[in-house]
Amino acid sequence: MDQILPPELTDAELEAMKEIAVHPATHQVAPGVQIRLKDVGYAKDVLGEVVLTKDGLERVAVNKTSGAY
Repeated sequence: MDQILPPELTDAELEAMKEIAVHPATHQVAPGVQIRLKDVGYAKDVLGEVVLTKDGLERVAVNKTSGAY
């Protein structure tokens, strides 16, 4: 049976997700990282701001509990 794994993220991408989750209106995330997070479905634009999707928030929560940062 094939298993679909979540996309691998760099440390910078994981840190960016954490920053967006904590400071959605004032985060300072590089445009390239924002595009990558949108491409994998972890972020989206809402009213001109980048916010995490449900999947993105779950990924941040899993990494916090596993200590994978």
